[in-house]
Amino acid sequence: MNTASKKLVSMVLLGVLILLSLLLVGTYAQEQLKDYDGIDGRSYHAQMHEKGRCRSCHGVKDPQGYPEDDGCDRCHDIDELVSATMPEAEADRWQNPHDNLHYGTDVPCVECHGEHTNKAPLCANCHNFEYSRHQY
Repeated sequence: MNTASKKLVSMVLLGVLILLSLLLVGTYAQEQLKDYDGIDGRSYHAQMHEKGRCRSCHGVKDPQGYPEDDGCDRCHDIDELVSATMPEAEADRWQNPHDNLHYGTDVPCVECHGEHTNKAPLCANCHNFEYSRHQY
């Protein structure tokens, strides 16, 4: 096999790997968004999507918008989130999504997380680093 053929095979394999990676990421996000009696929600919050449980997060029986952050804070401790998402490398610690240079620990949860729809992290509006463990 000549050099040009090897290069072509390498590029095709790289393309296939990239395509598979994108498909897997899309599948992961789609698998987590499921239908619960006509309401889309995250599978990791399945217990919250039982009939009449909207109040648990939204504070009202028939919500019309996003919940207040205390809806998330009832179950998710910000200090635990900061610890769990702290980058290992000291130089990267400013990139912690739950304790960052711009907002500290005060960024509203719904700026990065969508319970009923996929949502890109707020940081992605300006920055190009990625959080491999981002939960939409």
